Amino acid sequence: MASIISYFALWVMIFMGGTLFLSAFNIDLVTAATAVLATLNNIGPGLHMVGPFANFADMPDLVKLVLSVFMILGRLEFYAAVALFMPSLWKR
Repeated sequence: MASIISYFALWVMIFMGGTLFLSAFNIDLVTAATAVLATLNNIGPGLHMVGPFANFADMPDLVKLVLSVFMILGRLEFYAAVALFMPSLWKR
């Protein structure tokens, strides 16, 4: 049960952080949240500016880079990506 809760908490923290990061670039909250959801979960289009009739082309380059990292995180799973940055797990 603890591992499920920690996975969900990690997912929520990454989602909230990504949404706040995109909001800092004057991207509306609906677009920011659904862009993070679409890239983090690899689920397809989001809503508003990243909806089915739009794309990510109008976003700043740094935002596209962060969303690309979210796509990689979504494919590799969070624990594998976090393990890369924890030296205590390298020794095992």
